[in-house]
Amino acid sequence: MRWLSRLVSVGVVLVVLTIAVLVIRSRVPDLRVGGGFFTYAKFRDGSRLQVGSPIMIAGVRVGDVTKISIEGRFARIDMRLLDDVRLPLDSFITRRADSPFADSYLEVVPGLGDEGGGRLIRSGEPITHVQEGASTDSVLRAIGTALPKVDNTLDTIHRFVSDSRGWVQGPMDERLVAASGWLGEGHIEPPLTTTERALERIEGATTRAADALAGAAPEVTRRLQRVDEAITAARRGMADGRTTLLEAMRDTREGLDAIDPTVAQMAEVMTAIDRGETNDWRGTLGRLVNDPGTYEAVEDATTSLEEGTHGFNRFKSWLGARVEYGTFARAFRFYASAEIRARNDKFYLVELSKSALGGVPGDTLTDAAGTTSYTRRQDIRDKLRFTAQFGKQFRFLQLRGGLKDSTFGFGGDALLAEGRLRLSADLFGSFQRTPRLKLAAAFAVFRSIFVIAGIDDALNAPGYLPIVSGNTPVPIDFNEVRYGRDYFVGLALHFDDADLSTLLRVYGALLIGLL
Repeated sequence: MRWLSRLVSVGVVLVVLTIAVLVIRSRVPDLRVGGGFFTYAKFRDGSRLQVGSPIMIAGVRVGDVTKISIEGRFARIDMRLLDDVRLPLDSFITRRADSPFADSYLEVVPGLGDEGGGRLIRSGEPITHVQEGASTDSVLRAIGTALPKVDNTLDTIHRFVSDSRGWVQGPMDERLVAASGWLGEGHIEPPLTTTERALERIEGATTRAADALAGAAPEVTRRLQRVDEAITAARRGMADGRTTLLEAMRDTREGLDAIDPTVAQMAEVMTAIDRGETNDWRGTLGRLVNDPGTYEAVEDATTSLEEGTHGFNRFKSWLGARVEYGTFARAFRFYASAEIRARNDKFYLVELSKSALGGVPGDTLTDAAGTTSYTRRQDIRDKLRFTAQFGKQFRFLQLRGGLKDSTFGFGGDALLAEGRLRLSADLFGSFQRTPRLKLAAAFAVFRSIFVIAGIDDALNAPGYLPIVSGNTPVPIDFNEVRYGRDYFVGLALHFDDADLSTLLRVYGALLIGLL
């Protein structure tokens, strides 16, 4: 009977366990999703996929993998999807995973054919558009392929660092030691000290120039007023000269009209003598005109005179006058020039100049007691400056040297456009140690009239030299003189031999008419 009771106990336990399993099974939800829609896709790599792996669309599970098999070189994945899933023909499927080492799942991305009314994939037809997803194996193979390249790169960096360390410990260290020794020898400090002193002088000059400009406004106004008065007087003088010239021309014409009858009578007498008419041709003048011997003697004398004066044809000269106006100095400079050419390629230049700078200044330095500074004085006297230079011409270029503005200097001229354009450069003495460089260009706007523009003292910075009149007040024209770089414009008159002959004839006739 004991075995019967044990058998009943075992049966009761089995019944209880069966009931418990059934209850638990009824409580657990079914994770499989699917209906009667079947399809499949072919992948080159079907790893980490298994039967029951989910099929997802936009993050929603719509089916399961039902079978995995080999078909040729591909892994065929059979799927069962919900009945209401609609997949256009242009849909594609890909394999994805939540992490590199987790199981994979398939995700279907529906195409746009459904929206445009295109055909849908029927149950049993494959999904032809397959996009292979990343796998752990492919990632590891990519890493294995990249590691040798990384190793080579690290080796190259190691060699570069080793070479750099050797260069730093060798040549670079030697150069740094040499540079330290060069700096220790004092190659930098003296130039810096000199530069600092130069900057201090420039700052002082700038301060003085600013102070001078601050008080120059009334003086500039007075100068402009004087220039305006001078222009007004010049216009008045030109009008008076025009009136006087017209009156002189009228008087000359009246004088010529008065001698016309006398000239006509003389012409009649000369005609009668030349033709042998009336008794006048037998006089002394008639015999001279009609005697062949006298004609031959006069012709021989004319030929001898022509041969004697032929040597003077080589001498050519011109006279000129010009005025220049400095745009910053606001002062005029006047010049009177003469050029004499003894030969075709050699010439002499003589010139007198008058400007606010006067004659060549005297330069003196005076130490100030108890200080390292000094006082510099420039003594300027109202004198003319003289230029005398000898030159030689080479085609369109001519070079000259000698005295320029009462100092030694030399220069050159380029004659272009048949002499209508003249480019000049002169180098001579100045207020400072740097010589004075003057560049000018003259263009002929008429036969003897030139317009001039250029830059004077191009190498020296501009400055102002104050004028000290002393303890006793005396009348002066200006309180300071500008020197250094300045731009100028001007006008020049240029008369050669032909122009001088014409002027002598015209003004000689005017003088005769006035007398």
